[in-house]
Amino acid sequence: MVAGKIANQATLLRRHGDAGATVTRLRDLSRQAQRAESVARLYGLEGEAASRYFAEFGALLSARVRQDEGVSFDARTRRPAQDPVNAALNFAYGLMVAEAVRAVIACGLDPHAGFLHSSNRNKPALALDLVEEFRPAVGDSVVLGAFNNGEIRVSDFSSVLGSCRLRDGGRRALIEAYERRMATEFRHPLFGYQVTWRRALEIQARQILGVLDGSQSRYAAVRIR
Repeated sequence: MVAGKIANQATLLRRHGDAGATVTRLRDLSRQAQRAESVARLYGLEGEAASRYFAEFGALLSARVRQDEGVSFDARTRRPAQDPVNAALNFAYGLMVAEAVRAVIACGLDPHAGFLHSSNRNKPALALDLVEEFRPAVGDSVVLGAFNNGEIRVSDFSSVLGSCRLRDGGRRALIEAYERRMATEFRHPLFGYQVTWRRALEIQARQILGVLDGSQSRYAAVRIR
């Protein structure tokens, strides 16, 4: 899952940015994650990948968004978000996690029994694990597209007590962009047939079940090209 996430981060940068050195390093980190000998090592690789990826992320916003709208992105912050891009990412990721919870439950698995994430404070750890490889291809792509296409603007956000939040119109626009992405079809890299991103999430959840019950030898992440 982590190796797939890092590989997809590299692909997103290659497609939309000009960060060849970072893409090369992310590819290497993905290979290392695939054969990491411990969870601690995996966390370290994931952390380095995230730092390098989000250092380049702001450059994927169009010149219009950065100059005319005044939108910038300096670093990934979670909650509370300090800027519009982070607020939009938080919202998109939240939609994805809710989707992953449903997919995991449909397979008969406990969404709180994860491998990498902790279930502290009643977090759906397994759903958070499952979402990892989909963050760049779905969540990040949706947010970048919504800003660059003018679907969401600075006026769709409000700042209250140092926290940046989406207004109702911005939430609706981002949900529409998210639904379009989830309904987009692509060829599943493992099974070779056309699937939507929503269906791919369900397939990956069933892969987890297959590994756990022994019917599948290994988990293969969805990787975009």
